[in-house]
Amino acid sequence: MGRLPAARAGVLLLVVVLWALLVLAAVIDARQRRFPRVLGCAIACVSAALSALVGGLARLAWCACAACAFGAVLTVAEMMWRRRHAGRPGLGMGDVKFLAALSLWAPLDAVLSLAGALVLLAWCGLLLRRDSLPLLPFTVPVFAVVRAARLLGWAS
Repeated sequence: MGRLPAARAGVLLLVVVLWALLVLAAVIDARQRRFPRVLGCAIACVSAALSALVGGLARLAWCACAACAFGAVLTVAEMMWRRRHAGRPGLGMGDVKFLAALSLWAPLDAVLSLAGALVLLAWCGLLLRRDSLPLLPFTVPVFAVVRAARLLGWAS
């Protein structure tokens, strides 16, 4: 079996590191209901490096613009939610940072993951009769399914 070219090995290593960070983020959010800034920075850096390795600076620039736009839309939505609901958080700002950081690698997949996670979160909230649940434990598995579907050619 031949050796992987350096770029492919680098991408593989970054993917493994990113998935470890995503799982860690989901576990911390499930246990503590928070998303540490240092973890957000690490996910953003690894996501940006993956974008650059896979598609060069043009892809990184496109993903960075998408991440900024997605983060801005989510921030405005959260601000409007808090204004309407007497300051009660809806989508936390840690969730916004997480999704923006993830968008540096796969913007469309991050959007789809948020949509799927919100549906699962709503169902679980109804089943468990809970007003509030952490989002990341739902987002990370949905992101895994979205990425797997893309890799298997089920989604283009």
